[in-house]
Amino acid sequence: ARTIVILGVVAVFVNIWWALFLYLLVFVLIVVLGRLAFRLLPGESVGMIMEMPDYHVPHLKGVLGQTWQRTRSLIGIVLPAYIVGSIVITAAYAAGLLEPINAVLYPITVILLGLPAVTGVVFIFGIIRKEMTILALAAILGTTVFSDVLTPVQIIVFGLVTLLYAPCISTILALAKEFGWKAALSITALETSLAIALGALLFHLIGPFL
Repeated sequence: ARTIVILGVVAVFVNIWWALFLYLLVFVLIVVLGRLAFRLLPGESVGMIMEMPDYHVPHLKGVLGQTWQRTRSLIGIVLPAYIVGSIVITAAYAAGLLEPINAVLYPITVILLGLPAVTGVVFIFGIIRKEMTILALAAILGTTVFSDVLTPVQIIVFGLVTLLYAPCISTILALAKEFGWKAALSITALETSLAIALGALLFHLIGPFL
């Protein structure tokens, strides 16, 4: 989903090099945060070499059974969440609640990130699914040619924040199921804070040059 945003927005309306830069930046973040977690979290590193058991050709019945067991709970949680999330956002739009949301997020979207105020609602749409940020942005701006209404800097910052901020609702629910709501919300808050901080930094670094 994030690839759709980066290649469909940054690569198309800025250039492929900035899209590759965002991917490289995310890769560096993964390495740095992974090393940091390794140093801070308790426990010892587990070796990657393990004994390999004998493998046999799987039976179709067993494969289908395992597949169903692993996807049944996910379907039961994620599909209703998508439907409910879409209904809530549509209802908020019909009730005229989106403008107040943009106003609340104005200090972040406009002052820190240098983006149009309407992107506050766009990012909320992205919590349902990341690619919905493109659909929401096109609907709100009234065009699919984003370079007509956004500067290259805004497009790049928008792409970076979309890459890093809160995971989509299916991921949040999966995290809550595995680790509990406290951990899921903490991870969401951490990712969002990191996205805002890096987006603001990038905006102020490249703003004078693009």
